[in-house]
This record gives sequence, structure tokens and C-alpha cells, in this order.
Amino acid sequence: MQITESELKKQLKGDRLAPVYFLYGEESYLTAHYAAQIASRAAGETALAEFNLQKFDGQSCTADEIEDAAEALPVMAERKCVAVRDFDVASAGAAAQEKLLALVKDPPEGCVLVFWLDAVQADVKKNAKWKAFLAAADKAGAAVCFPRKTAGEITKLLCSGAARRGCSLSPDNARRMLERSGSDLNLLLGELDKLCAYADGREITREDIETLGVQNLEASVFDLSKALLQESYARAYSILNRLFAMREEPVSVLAVLSSAYADLYRAKVARAAGQQAESLSGVFAYRGKEFRLRNAARDSASLPLPVLRESLEVLAGADRMLKSSRADKRVVLEQTAAKLILLARTGGR
Repeated sequence: MQITESELKKQLKGDRLAPVYFLYGEESYLTAHYAAQIASRAAGETALAEFNLQKFDGQSCTADEIEDAAEALPVMAERKCVAVRDFDVASAGAAAQEKLLALVKDPPEGCVLVFWLDAVQADVKKNAKWKAFLAAADKAGAAVCFPRKTAGEITKLLCSGAARRGCSLSPDNARRMLERSGSDLNLLLGELDKLCAYADGREITREDIETLGVQNLEASVFDLSKALLQESYARAYSILNRLFAMREEPVSVLAVLSSAYADLYRAKVARAAGQQAESLSGVFAYRGKEFRLRNAARDSASLPLPVLRESLEVLAGADRMLKSSRADKRVVLEQTAAKLILLARTGGR
């Protein structure tokens, strides 16, 4: 049956596990986390646990190897676990798919099968092979989808995570972590571990986050967009210099900068239509990044729509130059920054 994350937590706290689990979705941190939890519960915590847990890399193993492991009896225990990461059903041959489906539909007694996805994404809506695999897992056991968490959910997760680590973190500072490091849970929880170790039982401050926290490309380029809007040549070129020093690809920098200006334009259009910027999260892919819309609504408040349209045209022209000419990429970005600052300063005139 298709179950939620909270229902899976309840199963793990109880005595009964499903014979088959299929864990998939955008949050790879959670698929890995719960696969490990299920495996630990299924194999037990005795001295023989390591003999009753077999792990496979789906990118290199075969369906025969998975079947053989599942059919083998547990060692002096009631059950065992076979955990398979990233078996790509969509690219599997017909014979492998048929064998795997038969195994999932009728799992051996005393074995808990866990299929979980990390790097592989399952298109369970359009791909016939994935649809068949999901249906089989859903009928024989439990399928759990982990969609991208919202900014609010991630904020709560960081605050509660800090408390479990003996520190405190305010929602405002948790949101700042999200803005600086992005919404990837693997990275964010690694950052939280580092900050909690540094704070050593006290509250994690904004200064801690600014000093120790990793700032990803997206956060750096969004800072660049703010500097451009504020007509700050010095800050804008300082950020560009840092990005060049970090060997960031100019095409990637421009793509994120264009995305930031698209946010501004969308927020401005929403406001002109009498709508809140956050309402766009249901139209565009902002799940887990709703703060971008709030920031865009704030930063675009004093900018006329024509300026934002012209800015997008400037960015489109720079994209064409980067991809189709031999122009110096650094010079293209520096000239683009100057044009955007001039547009913000003159109001497009």
C-alpha cells in the first residue's frame, strides 16, 4: 500500500514490518535514512545481524543475485533483510524485470525486501516499467514517496535537529541556513552537525551561520542579484571575482542569475494582478524554495516591470553569447552585470 512518511515511522516503532518496501522521490536523504532504519529493524541488533543484512548496488548487481539473496534463509533468526539501492527498473532488460516483479509480488517468507532510490529517479506516472514495479510493491508491501520538503518543513526539521544535538536554533536562523546552503537535506544536516559542534550546547547564532556555513552557487548568485538591484558595483564585482576564483562555470552562474531575475519578474506580475507572490509556488517549481518568492516580492517592490523585462532580455543576450561565440566568458558576465546595474539605476530609460 502507498503510505506516508509518518505512517512509515509508526510501522518502524511497531513489531510488524511489510515484506517489501519501495522508497523513492526527490528527497534522497530520506530514502537512504529510512532504508537504513528498515534494514536495522529487519535484521535485528544481535551479534548475527550482519549475516542477516545483505546490501546491493542496483547499478552493478543482477536480478538473479537479488533473488538468490532473498531466497536464502536467515541465520539463526526469524527474518533477514535484502536492501537494494538504485536498481533502475526502466533500463532493465525484459527478463530481469520479469524476475524482479515476480520476486516483489511473492517475496520469500522471512525476508524483508527494501528497494530504495538515491541517484536514480523513478517516473512512476509515465514509464510503464516503473508503474508496474510500483504497483507490485504497493500490493505486496508498502511504497513511500518522499517529495521535496517545503521551506517550512525544512525549517522545523533543522530546529528539532539542533535540539536533539543539544543546541538551539531559531526559525529565522534556520531559514538563513536554507537561503545560504539550499534545500538539499544531505548538505543542510551536515551543516547542522558542524554548527552544533561549534556552538557546543549554546544557541546557534546568525554570526555562526555566516562565518562557518557553506554558501552554495545559488545563494552566492542571489546575493549578486541583490547587489545589482542595489546598484552596488563594488559588491557585485566582488561576488563575481569570488565565483571566478571558485572556478564556477560562467554558464551556470548566468543560469542562476537569470532564474533570480525570473523570480523578480514573476513576483512583480503577481503583485500587479493583486496576488501574493507565494501563490506562484503552485504554478512553478518552488517547493522547498518558497523564500525565493518572498525575497523576490520584497526586492522587486520599487522596480518597474519594463526594467525587469529589459533585464531578462539582457540576460538572454548574454546566454546566447556564452553559448554561441568565442567571447571571453568573464568579460561577458562583467558586461552583463554593468548593463543590469545601469538598467536598475536609470529605470530602463
